[in-house]
Amino acid sequence: MARIIDEGKIQRIREATIALVVQNGYGGAAISSIARRAGVAEGYLYRFYSGKQELVTELLYTKVAQIIEKLEFLLNSCTSIREVISQLIGELFNMATDSPEEIKFIHVLMHDYNFQVSDEQRLHIKWLCERVINIGIENGEVNRNISPEEAYGIVVIYPIEFINLRMKGFFGSNTWTIEDQKRVAEFSINALK
Repeated sequence: MARIIDEGKIQRIREATIALVVQNGYGGAAISSIARRAGVAEGYLYRFYSGKQELVTELLYTKVAQIIEKLEFLLNSCTSIREVISQLIGELFNMATDSPEEIKFIHVLMHDYNFQVSDEQRLHIKWLCERVINIGIENGEVNRNISPEEAYGIVVIYPIEFINLRMKGFFGSNTWTIEDQKRVAEFSINALK
């Protein structure tokens, strides 16, 4: 017998998982709490996921895939690395504005050693970072000594860290302006030179 999938319930499960991981960390986001917050029975959740690890991993892979797809699109459509970086960082700030829990979720899992992106995603990210470097070298925008790891840290990790410091009000302000976004992009662009 085929499973009947209620997409609304699945979406509520995903949203509840993200919210609870952000609020309590991975360890504090129990399946029972996720099910209760989503308004579903635990059994319903287990029909689609073998457990919390599979659920959280799927969500992480999905969020990382969105960033990968955006970077790949920008590399294929922009004429300069400055434009690629500015637009990618703009997307990260938009995500933080439109879906703050999602950027917090990514941030939480970036710092949890129980989670990593898939090998396929890692290799894709490395390849995209190599493309950023190669195009940037050709255009005179990137130092030829920059590694893919450094490029990823500068272009993706740093903006996410900046956004999260602001969300926490670490230095007093918990909001950002378009000028802040431009400064983060300019810092990242200059760091690659």
